[in-house]
Amino acid sequence: MGLSSSKILSDPRNFASKAAGSRDNWHAYDYVIVGGGTAGCVLASRLSEDPNITVLLIEAGKSNKGNLLMRIPLAVTELLTTAVNSQYKTTYATFCRIPRIGNDAESRAQAELNFKRLGCDRGKVLGGSSSINASVYQRCSPLNFAAWVDAGAEGWGAAEMEHYFNKAEKHTPNAEVGNAALHGTSGLSETRYGPFAPISDRFIDAAEAVGVPRISDMNGPDGPAGVSYFAGSVDPHGERSSAATAYLKDSVLARPNLTVAVESMVAKVIFDKEEGSGSPGPRAVGVLLQQTVDGPVFGVAAKREVILSAGAIATPQLLMLSGIGPASELEKHEIEVVRDLPFVGRNLLDHYSAGSLVVRTKAGMTWDHILSPLGGLAPQRPLALFVHSQAIHDSPTMDHKAVDMTAAPKDQPPNIEIFLAPLIVVNNGSTKTRGKHGFTVGCVAIDPASKGRITLASKNVFDHPVIDPRYLSDSDAQDLRVLVKATRLALRIVRAAPLARIVRLPEHSEDKTTYFWPGDADPDTVTDEALEAWIRRNGQTCWHPTSTAKMGASPRTSVVDAQLRVHEISNLRVVDASVFPTSVAGHPCAVVVAVAEKAADIVKAAQKGC
Repeated sequence: MGLSSSKILSDPRNFASKAAGSRDNWHAYDYVIVGGGTAGCVLASRLSEDPNITVLLIEAGKSNKGNLLMRIPLAVTELLTTAVNSQYKTTYATFCRIPRIGNDAESRAQAELNFKRLGCDRGKVLGGSSSINASVYQRCSPLNFAAWVDAGAEGWGAAEMEHYFNKAEKHTPNAEVGNAALHGTSGLSETRYGPFAPISDRFIDAAEAVGVPRISDMNGPDGPAGVSYFAGSVDPHGERSSAATAYLKDSVLARPNLTVAVESMVAKVIFDKEEGSGSPGPRAVGVLLQQTVDGPVFGVAAKREVILSAGAIATPQLLMLSGIGPASELEKHEIEVVRDLPFVGRNLLDHYSAGSLVVRTKAGMTWDHILSPLGGLAPQRPLALFVHSQAIHDSPTMDHKAVDMTAAPKDQPPNIEIFLAPLIVVNNGSTKTRGKHGFTVGCVAIDPASKGRITLASKNVFDHPVIDPRYLSDSDAQDLRVLVKATRLALRIVRAAPLARIVRLPEHSEDKTTYFWPGDADPDTVTDEALEAWIRRNGQTCWHPTSTAKMGASPRTSVVDAQLRVHEISNLRVVDASVFPTSVAGHPCAVVVAVAEKAADIVKAAQKGC
């Protein structure tokens, strides 16, 4: 039977049925969306536009309603310490001491980060990571989507994605910054530019001085090759515009055909395994869910489709718990194999940052004096430069240029991002730096050669999966070399004339015990080895995991097809960052929204074709 609701529900008895009963009597919906994060909110909103279709959206975390910090784009680090963060950690297995055996890639990966464990923060709340991230809006590079098509994602090229970026975005123009013609005007996700710290213009001038061109907007047809300001996912009132606030407004929640459930963990997808009559395989017919590990099990039936939108970490976990994944992994945990799909959980790609490069400045140029009373709140990242490592000189030319953009390959997107945070940020803001003035530069490898994996810790959904990102583990150390080049370029920008007059650098810069190193280091004398050691010691994730259930043509090398259907399974799709065939050159949140917008149209078209 169906169920209508105009509220966000937290009691499963109001939207689900005891699993012990007959499935014929379960609460049933046309579409059951698992995961109320960035993609899930978009799907729930768009699919429920048809009043004849019933939609259930299930989120493991709480509602976003009533959370003041979530409305403040500056409150990133404060949110990470609360229950709206999933608190995932990378596995000790990646960093523990295991003797190297021959040339085994897994053994090589163990010691790359000095055996440390990293946080892998993801939103656990309606809106998902769009509710807790740095609110950066970026469409990334059109070349990324050309690569998607080459990887087997037919129909996901740059022109198609531009259509959905424009459909999703409602941009508030700024006469001084950006190019309004490159933004959407009638979508649901609100974006705008600013505010900017006084040092921001100086940083752009310094980047230009070393050879990085200023571009009008990050979202142009040539991609983000150059230096410019970021737009933010922020509304005209300065509040965060998340997928939840944009797509689940009160008017949407009031739809009688939409039910939004929170604080409920989907434990597995269930299947009708009868094959034949043209069916490509087992058919997804519903899900099981719980609120606590020992709590009662509830069931929900899906009359049309189950759509997994749980994110690049939880989606592969749920697929495997449901019997879809590498057979050897499932058998290890005594999970019945529904379909042997070897790439579930494989191909984990994430942007790895060298970490906080902190530079002292004169007072009044940054946001330290404004934000220090807030206890270390970190701002959105207002500007960045994107460049390919091949365009960076090992040493500057006679005119002090360190970058020659003509040397970058024309068929590849940038592989380096260098961003500016106009205040001191150490340990994600947990280290207090009151009374000091400075800015933080982050150097990021945005085309990772290192690939990790998600595997199961147990057959219990409440046990976090094993997250093994294998940062810096690629066989020829490409990622590490890129980060060394990026860090040296950042040091040159800091010392370029537009910034040199306001930064405060000591005469002697060999003290590696302070968090101002290597910001204090001389880019002409600091060694690659010293920077490599700092990157291993100081580096961290940028929280951009993708590609763990990637799109592609073959079930042997991918998980979903170009229609986002799980290979060899009926009525089951995946819609989130896990389907990216490759990584993207920048911040992926806007890409996830566009993917979900396109997915909604795909589902609607399939519905009409039934």
